[in-house]
Amino acid sequence: MSNTMFPNDFPPMPQEFMDAVTANPEGFAEAMGQGMEAMGDAMAGGADMGAAFEAMGDAMGPMMEEMGVSPEAFDAAGDSFMAVAGPAMQGMPPDAGPGEMGECIMDCAEVAMGGPPPAEFGDMAADMAQGMADMPMPDGGCPHHDVGAEMGPPMPDGFEQGNPETMPPGDFGPGPMPPMEGDMGACTGNMDMCGGDMTGVTGDVTGCMGDMTGCEGDVSGLTGNMGPATGDMTGCEGNMTGCAGDMGPVTGDVSGCHGDMTGCEGDMGPVMGDCSHVEGDMTGCSGDMTGCQGDMGPMTGDVSGCQGDMTGCTGDMTGCQGDMGPVMGDCTHVEGDMTGCSGDMTGCQGDMGPYAGDMTGVEGQPPAEMMGPPPEGDQGMGAMDGAFGDPGADPGMAPPPDDPMGAALDDAAAASDADGAGGGQGPGPDPMADMPDPGMDPGMEKPEEDDQGGGALG
Repeated sequence: MSNTMFPNDFPPMPQEFMDAVTANPEGFAEAMGQGMEAMGDAMAGGADMGAAFEAMGDAMGPMMEEMGVSPEAFDAAGDSFMAVAGPAMQGMPPDAGPGEMGECIMDCAEVAMGGPPPAEFGDMAADMAQGMADMPMPDGGCPHHDVGAEMGPPMPDGFEQGNPETMPPGDFGPGPMPPMEGDMGACTGNMDMCGGDMTGVTGDVTGCMGDMTGCEGDVSGLTGNMGPATGDMTGCEGNMTGCAGDMGPVTGDVSGCHGDMTGCEGDMGPVMGDCSHVEGDMTGCSGDMTGCQGDMGPMTGDVSGCQGDMTGCTGDMTGCQGDMGPVMGDCTHVEGDMTGCSGDMTGCQGDMGPYAGDMTGVEGQPPAEMMGPPPEGDQGMGAMDGAFGDPGADPGMAPPPDDPMGAALDDAAAASDADGAGGGQGPGPDPMADMPDPGMDPGMEKPEEDDQGGGALG
């Protein structure tokens, strides 16, 4: 079952459309293929999602009329399917691949049609899912989230794309379920919303919904959609909607968590967010796992704000944020935005936000040379520049024409060139001789020079 929720109230599917599709499923699949191709071409040409859907309808409409479906029935069928598929697609994980989205589209068709669609729909759903995955997304968005938002009605306040737990249970449900079967002797409570094989399930199932096949253990403390999850639920509590995968080694309150929990273990109680890409024993961890990847086993503390592959990191992550991908080692004594840092953080201390580079071997606060450029307005070096020169001058500019030092140097160079041209005679008069001492008081009399030079040489 798809890891999403489906609306409980939506426009009915016209019988005229269902009869035509049931009689000629191949024709409908061909029409859908042409429609998806037109939609993709429109988006590749720069059309927005609304115009792309119009192109899809324009391509499918005449083909559906040939199958005996009136324009009015075709429009009504589209409204029905999109009212179901829009929210369901938005509830799917953002990294759901074409296979998962194909299953979701089939589930949407079953919900909208009130029963399993013809087998030929499977190929159509797979093509549609692949078409979405191949759509150009200039803004870097998620194709099935954007398509779903264009398809469906406005979502309720508080809804987060990719997190079906934020879909109110009164308005949304787990979608198609098989009938209950198996040994239900150890189950108590209201099972009206449950389906599938209940063998191995124990406890009060009131509040649980969805296909329970693959679930085991005591579910007394659980509510929500159990369909995408499997394993022994003993020790878990809270809302399961949005959770998927093997929950066997997981304990604690999983409310607020979503995504595939396979590989996770330990107490997830203080953890929230998308856990699809993390694994390991979460005991001691807390905060939002969204964006984190890798083995969280050696870590503790609040990982909110961290992202990237954290495999290799150890210690208390509280206070750390940013891209942890290139970082490893014990992060217990560091904090701040790690983006730009790399290497082994063991031994480092303090706020790493202003620093960048490989921290391997650094002890304590990183050296100043690892700090980024000074923030705007820093007067450190600027004040020194002002003390020793014109702060507005271009350091590459030549000295002004009336600069005495520059003129003296020019005269010296000219004299040297003239001597060389005249056969190597001795140096001319010292052009610097009459230059005032910059450190001498202008009112002081210049002292006589004590010539200690070559006089003894005669």
